[in-house]
Amino acid sequence: MKTKHLFGILFSFLCTINCVSCSDNEENKEPEGYITLNMKNEQNGKTLLGSSDVYINTANNFKTSSCFIADMGKTSGLGTPTKMLLNNLSRETAVISNHLYHIYDEDVIQDFPSGTRAIMIGSGYYKAYVVAPITQEGITTGTVVKYVLAYPETNDLPGCGENIGNIDYIGDCIEYRLPKNTELYFSAYLDDDKDAFDIQIKDGVLKVTLLKSINRIYGPYGDYTIYARSGTTFTHIKFQAGMQQ
Repeated sequence: MKTKHLFGILFSFLCTINCVSCSDNEENKEPEGYITLNMKNEQNGKTLLGSSDVYINTANNFKTSSCFIADMGKTSGLGTPTKMLLNNLSRETAVISNHLYHIYDEDVIQDFPSGTRAIMIGSGYYKAYVVAPITQEGITTGTVVKYVLAYPETNDLPGCGENIGNIDYIGDCIEYRLPKNTELYFSAYLDDDKDAFDIQIKDGVLKVTLLKSINRIYGPYGDYTIYARSGTTFTHIKFQAGMQQ
């Protein structure tokens, strides 16, 4: 009985180890659709990463003029889960083996009044993992990179450009639900006419109330855009004033 009991404990232990091992392997599995690229530096062909302008310069650094690069640090592979970090963006960063990088188009990054930086939902970005340098006669000519196109979490935000309603007369009000702790940022056009509206958000409920009569020449009138951030992602929604009169 004791022998059988001991075997049962050992079997259970081995199953637990095996399950953990399988879980780890599954967690670090390379994502579908990834590409392996022999990325030559600018002295040896200047290979670009995907459709970006990111290349490796003579200093063995990733370099770009229209993107932002975030070094996510050392990981075990392209599929390693990582939290999005947007506070360490640069135009040039060292190419380091076993490091994961995120590459964003500069046009999809927005700084909010709180100082928090966010990426627009639906915008693709590259995850790139440096495998090993490419050498020829002892000289580094590039690096082997695995990369894949990824998309940020929506964090329950609505799609970009969604129309949340229309207001036409003084006192008209729009109510629209957003995730809790959503931060707002007004477009320049709305900011110019912000005294014509009472805009508040509480517990995720956005309220927009018209305070002035519609004036098609001097405003308020037309489409107004609000940027809404939840976590490290944002969207832009719009409301219309006077369009139904």
